[in-house]
Amino acid sequence: MLGKLWYRLTDPLFYRKRLLQLSRPLRPRPRRRPVSLDELLVREGPVTVVIAHPDDELFASGLLCELSERDCEIRILCLTRGEGGDTGGRTREELGRIREAELRASAAALGATGIAFLNHVDPLGKAHRTYAPAVSAGALAGQLAPLLQGAAFVITHGSGGEYWHPAHILLHRAVLLAVKGTPVPVLTIHAWQAGHAMSGLLNREDPADLIIEGGEHREQRLAAFRAHRSQHDYFAARGGGSLEGYVDRSAREAYRYHPTKM
Repeated sequence: MLGKLWYRLTDPLFYRKRLLQLSRPLRPRPRRRPVSLDELLVREGPVTVVIAHPDDELFASGLLCELSERDCEIRILCLTRGEGGDTGGRTREELGRIREAELRASAAALGATGIAFLNHVDPLGKAHRTYAPAVSAGALAGQLAPLLQGAAFVITHGSGGEYWHPAHILLHRAVLLAVKGTPVPVLTIHAWQAGHAMSGLLNREDPADLIIEGGEHREQRLAAFRAHRSQHDYFAARGGGSLEGYVDRSAREAYRYHPTKM
């Protein structure tokens, strides 16, 4: 308990989160920007998913199934290989290789055709605190910008990093910087849904502009979740004891739309 309190009190994100929570009643609610998949797919080019770790693509698995069903080209860019997680007695390098293979298998199940890693090292996490790679949002945006040119749209993490994960927040900022001044729009995952079964994973400040009902893609999504064998315990614990439970609880996906700003 004392360790958890110490990590929170020394974590700058803890204070930012508390400030947002306390000031929320005083701030105007963000305006919704409703959008449809048809509108987003007017632009030609691949849909590019930019995630921090292998398994983060699962947060958009329903949408990726929808896109695959429409024969869209889907590319995934992953910031790290997830080697900062629980190694289970393996070396970090071994864990990175395992998680890379898991991402490739999950992507195949979801219909993604291109996987690339940005080759940043995932910092070793602690019991009550996680970290982002040692790269600034500006430098990361510079790395991403040429990779996002020509995309139909980009999918990435939400403004609060889902559960305030520093690497997720870093990527959210970097992607929006990378597409600034381009015609490429962005969707961010886990927008707010009142009454959601796992509201602690949602980005409270992000209104839902696009809703995807992933129930009809249950088996395809489940195959993607099963591909991440090293993460089964994590998802099962949050799904009432099973992967199937998590897949069912997360079937309704919501996204925040960030339109082009030329």
